[in-house]
Amino acid sequence: MSIRVLKADPGSGVTVRVAVYTILVFLAQAVWISRLPYQAIRVDLMLPLMLGVAMEWSLAAGLLWALAWGFVFDALSGKFWGFHVVSYITAVCLVHISIEKFEFQNPLYQMVVVGACAMGQGVVLWLYLLVEPQAPTLDAAVWQSLLARSFLMAVVSPLLIYPIGRWGSGSA
Repeated sequence: MSIRVLKADPGSGVTVRVAVYTILVFLAQAVWISRLPYQAIRVDLMLPLMLGVAMEWSLAAGLLWALAWGFVFDALSGKFWGFHVVSYITAVCLVHISIEKFEFQNPLYQMVVVGACAMGQGVVLWLYLLVEPQAPTLDAAVWQSLLARSFLMAVVSPLLIYPIGRWGSGSA
């Protein structure tokens, strides 16, 4: 199976817009989302953004973007290094593998893919909590929190992806 480059690398104007947008989403994640009182509503805003980048950029550019921002998030999280890098790279690869089969401009598909990626993150977090000595007990509330987080990430994903798709299509 070969992975073809379906889109050209982004132009400098689009890259600057996406860079500024990514920084704003990063700041919202670091300042606002991370301080929300309930774990279930602390969504990962960068995951849908990576899906948008993967839809509009080439595989190489999307992987580089995912690697860079995943590293930033992992470096600042202080624990479980590699979680964000793997999550974002997986999302970019998933989009590029299935972009010919699905219409990713459709918000419903975006929600399904982001929700599935978020559930994947939840499973990886659960596996991490199994081996973490200071982790809370793993009961039904943990799974409810992870499911609620995945659902919320799926709902907000079209809103986060829309600007990138608009810039990539040249209509902005």
